[in-house]
Amino acid sequence: MKKTLASILIISVLALPLTSCSGFGGGNGGGTMPTETEDTSETSEMGFTLPYGKPSHDLNSVDAKEAFEDLYIDPIDVPWGTTQNLRVVSGNVDNYFVYYALDRNDNQVNENLNYISTVTKPSVQAYALEDDPGYIVYEVTYDQIFPIYTKQPSSVYTSFFSYHNVSFVDYYTGRNFPSVNLSTQIDSFGVTGNVFYKGEKYHMGYYEFRSQEFADGGTQDAGGGYVFLKEKIVIHSTSYFIVPEFYRGILMCVFVANDTDTPLSEIIDDNSPYFVPPTPFGEEENPDDYVFFSINAPK
Repeated sequence: MKKTLASILIISVLALPLTSCSGFGGGNGGGTMPTETEDTSETSEMGFTLPYGKPSHDLNSVDAKEAFEDLYIDPIDVPWGTTQNLRVVSGNVDNYFVYYALDRNDNQVNENLNYISTVTKPSVQAYALEDDPGYIVYEVTYDQIFPIYTKQPSSVYTSFFSYHNVSFVDYYTGRNFPSVNLSTQIDSFGVTGNVFYKGEKYHMGYYEFRSQEFADGGTQDAGGGYVFLKEKIVIHSTSYFIVPEFYRGILMCVFVANDTDTPLSEIIDDNSPYFVPPTPFGEEENPDDYVFFSINAPK
């Protein structure tokens, strides 16, 4: 699976106001190593008989729509998830992000003093759709928290931060769910298509919505025309999966390897809403770079 990055545009300003803020400490590369930070109980098993419900987002109103080609799955004797020694977690997870402040020539002019972000434990609800008998909607909500702490000029042209999209993979086949890369251009997508298994045809849909919150922030004079900027940005995400009622195989994947040294040119090149088909997970990277949440897959 291609390792995808999402970018969020923060500000395009000529000057930053000077206000007091406390520091994180640490310096370049500071913060703790990514780890599971909260131990909570596992999501309870979903029953087959569920009340009717309605998504809180309009699934017909997304920034990008895609359809994958008919997917034919061979009979499965041994589920992929039982052969991978996956690191399955149940609490919040720390991982990495990078904040960029640029001048008018797209040169990075800041020094990051924190790279550690947090993905919260997903909350899962399941319900049936009245107009789609035999299918279930799994609504998955989670936050990604970005404590930006950086030293930069008091005047910058633009700024943004880059992080890895959370992704989802099928426990049985090891194929990633088809998706569209979120970027500074889009904040939602919908992907639909048909899956054939043992002579039966099933449809599925995967929808993703995100919104951005400025939780708090401020600057402090660092001398020499520089400031320390501290901001906490929270990305609220909601995922929807429309799948057959018997299906139990959704795993949520969080990339936790440290790739903060990725060149800025690669980050900029990756900032586009490209479609990722349901290719095998780990085809282009190492599953050991991830931790996994069970959304409705076997524990």
